[in-house]
Amino acid sequence: MLHRSAPRSFWIPRDKPYLWVALGTLLLYILPYLWLGEGAYLTIHDNLDSDFLYLRLLAHSGKAVTFDSAALLPSVMNGLPRAVLRSGLNLEVLTYALLPPYGAWLVNFALIHAIGFVGMYALLRWYILPDTSHAPIRVGVALLFALVPCYTVHGASITGQPLLLLAFLNLLNRRASWRDWLIVGLFPFYSFLVWSGLFAGLLLAGLGTLVMARRRAIVWPYVGALALLAGLYVVSEWQLLYAFVTQTYVSHRTEYDYAQLMPMTVWASLKAAFYGFIQTQYHAGAFYTPLILLSSLWVVAVGWRQRKAAVQLSAMQYQTILRLSVLIGLICLWHGFYRFPAVWAGAGSLPQAFQFDRFYFMLPFLWLLLFALSLRELVSTGWVVPSLLAGQLVVMGLANTEWRINVAKMAGVDNEATYPAYRAFFAERQFTQISNYTGLALASYRVVSVGIPPTVALYNGLYTLDSYQNNYPLPYKHLFRRVVAAELAKNTTLQTYFDYYANRCYAFSAELGLSEKDVMVSKYEQQAIQQWQLNTDVLRQLGCRYVLAGLPIRNATTQHLRLERIFSDSESYWKVYLYRIYNAR
Repeated sequence: MLHRSAPRSFWIPRDKPYLWVALGTLLLYILPYLWLGEGAYLTIHDNLDSDFLYLRLLAHSGKAVTFDSAALLPSVMNGLPRAVLRSGLNLEVLTYALLPPYGAWLVNFALIHAIGFVGMYALLRWYILPDTSHAPIRVGVALLFALVPCYTVHGASITGQPLLLLAFLNLLNRRASWRDWLIVGLFPFYSFLVWSGLFAGLLLAGLGTLVMARRRAIVWPYVGALALLAGLYVVSEWQLLYAFVTQTYVSHRTEYDYAQLMPMTVWASLKAAFYGFIQTQYHAGAFYTPLILLSSLWVVAVGWRQRKAAVQLSAMQYQTILRLSVLIGLICLWHGFYRFPAVWAGAGSLPQAFQFDRFYFMLPFLWLLLFALSLRELVSTGWVVPSLLAGQLVVMGLANTEWRINVAKMAGVDNEATYPAYRAFFAERQFTQISNYTGLALASYRVVSVGIPPTVALYNGLYTLDSYQNNYPLPYKHLFRRVVAAELAKNTTLQTYFDYYANRCYAFSAELGLSEKDVMVSKYEQQAIQQWQLNTDVLRQLGCRYVLAGLPIRNATTQHLRLERIFSDSESYWKVYLYRIYNAR
């Protein structure tokens, strides 16, 4: 696998028919988002409600690129440290600074999936499947990788992995060009250290160590490229790393306690590992793997009985497939059992604050690399390879819920009540009406939301005390807890979540609950909060003037809340009840 001769040209004439089919499929994949525009549905969980918003906030803050380590974003939590958000040197952040938010998302969506296809095709073409007979496999697997439903807000953290491996393999085999150094140099600026950068670097370091130990020779360009990758991540993520090293603030993550948040049993760990094995993690792009597993087991079985098999499998090929399968299994086990070493390290320790089990971000690439290796050994079996490729393509289509929802929207299916369009979710026209109604400068007051994710208010320029943040100052968590203490006391699940996690620093209602569905109450639902207890004195001290509610609050008067107006809009997902906090004294 590591010693293939590099072909002279990138494309092979025989590949062209397959490449045209792949290109057409990728265009069909992008078409719903182009056709529907802001009428498309985009995943809300950990996307529109958080990471997408961070990109939007940076674009409008004027602080996307700043070298002030103490810079704050005043619209979030009365001053969120700039250092907790994405690096301003990241190419994805820059696209949001230059383009409208949906346009920036669409450009990144197309670019990220194109990178996945080109990178996987090039890796297979150069090292795994160089023969002419391999054309349908290399193009088919590259297409499958391009269709992995990974989160676009993570940049090329997932889809850039094949290109990165290709560059390092060329370096390892001493035939690198300036293109390989360019790939290594750009990867830290279109991916993120905490998602895949650290883990890709560790696996590459392990690969290089094993190969160089076997060859008994140090390949200095490879070592230099690893150093370059690490150094450029320090440059691209300097704000986050500087804040961590200098402890410019104490993060709320220092109160994470896995022992309170998840079952601490071997059975629960085995289940987590098993589910990670048969369906990759959703942030990295979830899809079912049994077909790939079946093909690799088939090849391993053939290798075990190769004296009787029509397909002869070399010892090196057999070992590569076996070792890659073991690596995937170990990553899944590490993810499943990570809770134990994290808990042993103690609540709020670095192993809990930083998830060192995120090697699972490598799984989509590793699974499809295993698929390519397995299909290579089955190429002489006639109908088997096309059937497995077609079957996995169907699996990819079924796994991409977001895409299927948008295809249904294109077909005229009314699924808006369950899957709001981008335009309906952010409801810009409706929130402009709300801002105009108050008649106040946005920076002069604060709001909190209930039944509506606070990301909606933030997207529309309002200053919020509540937010969904992966990292924010611990003192603010303690302060905001005083606001919601009475509601947390009513619901053990809410209290445990807030005290030992609290990424969602929300104005919770015990009656609504914690899940994404619970905190989103659309205009299509008939609900009301009967008894809501917030500490409005603390809210007033923090500058809060309004509560934006997605449903009526029956005991508003006893909580010093006065209903000002109800806002409805045909293109919005919400009916917004605007309550004003008044001083009863």
